[in-house]
Amino acid sequence: MSRPTKITILPPESLAGPALSAVTMVMTFLACLALGCSLLADRAADRWLQRATSALSVQIVETGTLSAEEQLPNVLRELRAASGVESFRVLTRDDLIALLEPWLGTGNIGEDMPLPLLIEVTPDPDNPPATQALSAQIRAIAPGARLDTHGRWRETLESTANALQLFAALVLTMVTLATAMVILFATRAGLLANEEIIHVLHQIGAQDGYISRRFEAHFIGRTALAAAIGLAAALVFFYTLGGLVAEARSGGFLILLLPMPVAAIALSWQVTRRYVLRRLRTQI
Repeated sequence: MSRPTKITILPPESLAGPALSAVTMVMTFLACLALGCSLLADRAADRWLQRATSALSVQIVETGTLSAEEQLPNVLRELRAASGVESFRVLTRDDLIALLEPWLGTGNIGEDMPLPLLIEVTPDPDNPPATQALSAQIRAIAPGARLDTHGRWRETLESTANALQLFAALVLTMVTLATAMVILFATRAGLLANEEIIHVLHQIGAQDGYISRRFEAHFIGRTALAAAIGLAAALVFFYTLGGLVAEARSGGFLILLLPMPVAAIALSWQVTRRYVLRRLRTQI
């Protein structure tokens, strides 16, 4: 016994086709790209901020009466006695040159260039030191010494991370609006192209919900396929990016991109359903 043939009331060629699929695919890819880059940047900023918050440094420069080397023993003694300091390390000249070369260029730091003494301080994470009191104590025994909490750098990093999140939110908003408009125009074109068929369906007693479901099924199918391709392209992009950012290849990160194609399908369904029902009630 042969299976019944499925009849398509609305001709597929009169509905949106490759154009809608291409736009949906690109928009889904861009949405995944914006969300993924925002997540990676946010996680990197959190790690950097955590390291910056848990790191201090003491810089010692020469004064009119004391050299940096003469002030160093007093600073080290104060750090040993200070509560909340877990460890500290005096950076060598080679360490300082390695820190400065990305800014000044390789080989541009000569032996005659004066460099400060820099002490890397690791505070106790469970009992951090009182930075203001420690800074005052160090300045009292070594006038050329200054405790740096990297506060300005943290503020810059925080503002940059917030700006990236805002940018990603704006991109997602624009992509959503653009996708909704494309689906809306495609639905409108489909209604106009099938106006005679819809009138016939009305005359034989078809309800608006029945006709709307025919449009919904078509656009949801198109959107689902295009969104899946857009997601696959985004996964390939981030997997390739994993050569530079290892976290981009983690399963937990890639799973967070799945809501984007789901949102595209839900958007297609809602826009199509609401527009078709509204137009049918006004008797196109």
